[in-house]
Amino acid sequence: MRSDKIRDISMSFDSIAVDPMEIADRLARLQGLPPTQIEIRKTVLQVGPLQLDLIERTAERAGRTIDLLPKEFRLLRYMMQHSDLLLTRRTLLEEVWHYRFIPKTNLVDVHMGRLRHKVNGPNETPMIRSIRGAGFILRTPS
Repeated sequence: MRSDKIRDISMSFDSIAVDPMEIADRLARLQGLPPTQIEIRKTVLQVGPLQLDLIERTAERAGRTIDLLPKEFRLLRYMMQHSDLLLTRRTLLEEVWHYRFIPKTNLVDVHMGRLRHKVNGPNETPMIRSIRGAGFILRTPS
C-alpha cells in the first residue's frame, strides 16, 4: 500500500522534475540574501498624532478612535502616504476613486468634508486643510 502511494506521488512529479542542483542553488541564493534586501511593508501609517492601522483597518488621533467608512479609510490612507503634499481633486479622483476621466462632481469635497470633521476633532489643531482652488493637504500639527 505504502509503495503504491510513493509510486503515485513520484509519477505525478515527473512532469515538474527539476535538477536537484538547481534547487540547491536557489536555496543557497535565498539564504545568502542580506536582511536589507528583504522588503518589509509598513502596516501602520503615522503622521504626527494620527495613526492608521492597515491590517486592523482602524484610525486614531492622539488615542481618540476615528470611525471611518471604507472610502474615507482609502482617502485618509492616500493622504497619509502623501502627507505634506498638495493633492488636487483630479489626483484624488484618479488615485482613490480610480476614475480615468474627470466628472463634474463635488464627490471629493463631500468626502473630504466628512473626513476633515472626523480627523480634526474639537479643540485639536487641524491636520486636513483645504487650499482654495487648488486641493487638499494633510500636515502634521505644529
